[in-house]
Amino acid sequence: MTTLTVTGNLTSDPEMKFIPSGKAVASFTVAASKSVKQADGSWENTDTTFWTVKAWGKTAENVAETLRKGMSVIVVGSAIQENWEDKKTGEKKSRIAITAFNVGVDLKRHSASVTEITRSDAQFAVKPIEADPWSTSFHDTPPF
Repeated sequence: MTTLTVTGNLTSDPEMKFIPSGKAVASFTVAASKSVKQADGSWENTDTTFWTVKAWGKTAENVAETLRKGMSVIVVGSAIQENWEDKKTGEKKSRIAITAFNVGVDLKRHSASVTEITRSDAQFAVKPIEADPWSTSFHDTPPF
């Protein structure tokens, strides 16, 4: 198994489906580019690679609820080769895709509100995270 990390922008909203067992799968494409500064000071994206990504289970649900076209994301997952036959031409095709372990918003380009999801044996529990954990002080004086 090859693990890789890809950063880039979503080319469309994620598409979520459920397989016959009821498990969620979200599919989306990430465009990863190299930005090059031009002589006039403008930036140009070059060497763009389009990655097909699939996330499963609760990750898929969170991806579908949270991410939208154009958002910058960071994806960590395993590279897999997908093979299929074109239904119209009968031509055999393949591509390298990513099965995502982790998907997150790139905080270099976005800000985010975070909700923690804890796992029990039977279900997930959602627990809001305090907006500013540094605002609560347990001492009258700073710790330095």
